[in-house]
Amino acid sequence: MKKNPQIKMLLVVLTAAVTLPMSAATQVLQDPLRDVVKPVEQVRQQVEQKLQERVVDDLELESELANAVEVVKLTETKTRVTLTSLTGETVWTETTLPNGDPIIEQEWLVMATTDVREALRGMGADVLSEKKLASLGMTLLRFRAPKHLDSAEQLRNRLPKRSSASLSRHFVYRAQASELDKSTTRSIVVEQAKWCDAPVKVGMVDTQIMTNHVAFADQSITQKTFIDQRLQQPLAHGTAVAGLLVGRSESYQSLLPNAQLFNGAVFYRHNPLHQGAALLPLLEALDWLVANGVRVINVSLTGPDSPLFAKAVDELASKGVLLIAAAGNDGPLAKAVYPAAYESVIAVTAVAATGAIYRWANQGEHIDFASLGVRVTTARRNGQTGYETGTSMAAPVVTAAAACWWTLHPDASVVELRSYLHKIARDLGEVGHDAVFGHGLITPKSAR
Repeated sequence: MKKNPQIKMLLVVLTAAVTLPMSAATQVLQDPLRDVVKPVEQVRQQVEQKLQERVVDDLELESELANAVEVVKLTETKTRVTLTSLTGETVWTETTLPNGDPIIEQEWLVMATTDVREALRGMGADVLSEKKLASLGMTLLRFRAPKHLDSAEQLRNRLPKRSSASLSRHFVYRAQASELDKSTTRSIVVEQAKWCDAPVKVGMVDTQIMTNHVAFADQSITQKTFIDQRLQQPLAHGTAVAGLLVGRSESYQSLLPNAQLFNGAVFYRHNPLHQGAALLPLLEALDWLVANGVRVINVSLTGPDSPLFAKAVDELASKGVLLIAAAGNDGPLAKAVYPAAYESVIAVTAVAATGAIYRWANQGEHIDFASLGVRVTTARRNGQTGYETGTSMAAPVVTAAAACWWTLHPDASVVELRSYLHKIARDLGEVGHDAVFGHGLITPKSAR
């Protein structure tokens, strides 16, 4: 068996060290060992830096929200989080499946039919609500399964066969939380800039927007909340995304300063540092946006694959509606997340001003495009403006590109729009499409 060259070199060094005086042997050992340890040390330092940055951001956010009105209490264990209103009523309990997917415990969604309603009644399930989503072509039942039937296998055996394929856990999705960027890089290749002045219509699914922020004083923003009213809504993430899309400020230039923005607010707060969005409100928000004539929707959240989410995405594509999603900030080795990984959704990753990939961006063959998402100036939750970093800051650039082009070509199809984006993308990394940058970099300058 062949020996690894590094191990072979180390054996030679150790053998030589035995015949040397102690001080000389120490020197002989230090140099090659330093080369072996150096990559490990670099990784350790990067992880420590990431943790420190997150701690700084978390402390800042916690301080800013210290005086917020508390709407829910939490009872938390290692695997379960119970949200309870201040009147003592349990809203729901979240838990995590063995594969890491977060869910609302014992809750499921399924397409509604008379047969399904009868089957649920027969098995003793508690039907919590029925929602008709006309724009998505579906009516959904949300139900709580009995504990002894709380599995896909058990439920599918008791549901009509033609309906069981739509059965889905009531998954919980996470906002792709942005972070402050501490870099001091000044070598500019990609610049933050306006995409167009047209009065385009654009949508987003996110947290609630802080509409009283000075950056939105004269902007057209329509938003609707889709969460349980007993839960408190976070503001930070949606405010940053909206600020980048339509904000007006002397500190920075937004992408679509004259746009009409529609926001479906779907996130609820666990505590000052964590938030979630359930699948049903997410689908309701998409349905509402389509009903309002929105053709381009920015989605900066990630989570599990669901047959109902997949069906909704396909329905949107068939109607000529384009979803543009953040690729995720879980790192290059993380698994693909949804909706970014759905074929008809455009997945966007983030790069720095130098063109370097954002170090915590998800990677994979599903990545479509890259755009500026590191050290981006936008509106912030404290009423000021500041730097934000993450794939959530990159997705709006492609959203703006699509909205502006469709305004000039209103009769064009989604296929033609995608072709346009491919045409203006500047190849980065490996030649052609790759798992890091997708088809390449999208910037306002690339369209001119």
